[in-house]
Amino acid sequence: SFSLSLQKLGNPSKPISFSLNLTQNHVPKRLHTMISTSKSEPIHPNPPSQSMVYRVPGLHPDEIDNIAGQTFRRYTLSPASNVRRTGKGTCIVWFRNDLRVLDNEALFKAWASSESVLPVYCVDPRLFGATYYFGLPKTGALRAQFLVECLADLRKNLQKYDLDLLIRHGKPEEILPSLAESFGAHTIYAHKETCSEEVKVE
Repeated sequence: SFSLSLQKLGNPSKPISFSLNLTQNHVPKRLHTMISTSKSEPIHPNPPSQSMVYRVPGLHPDEIDNIAGQTFRRYTLSPASNVRRTGKGTCIVWFRNDLRVLDNEALFKAWASSESVLPVYCVDPRLFGATYYFGLPKTGALRAQFLVECLADLRKNLQKYDLDLLIRHGKPEEILPSLAESFGAHTIYAHKETCSEEVKVE
């Protein structure tokens, strides 16, 4: 995820270009299950080529569940997580393609570093344009319907934490600075994208 200092945004009333200071936090993509046994050996005689799981001596099944739970809750907001909020003011969480609430590092960091969080989704008109190569439509009817359903689900999940999703139509580089000025937000958190057209927006 990355944070964007709003002091560099300039005049929020006009479209702008901005540079980002990106930081990469390495979080395990897969937690391999480890089961107690007397020696290390594959669990399955013919495991999938990209998923090798080994038995590790001395690890009780209850410990496995505890490790998995701690890993999942590391970047998850919940009443039981007791997240210590040390920051001041307001932070914006810019939701892009990752519309999760659970295990969401950007949302977690925004919550921990502020007194209030404003979740935002920008319906970028470029999402409904044509691809750079071949000129194919980026979003058809089915994908648009799926997006609507995902946003409804995201809003429902955010409301469990007394947050509400603000949906705005327009380019994020125009919308976010204006919202930051209106709400007095000092930082915008978002997940860094990897695909070329999403990266261009950054």
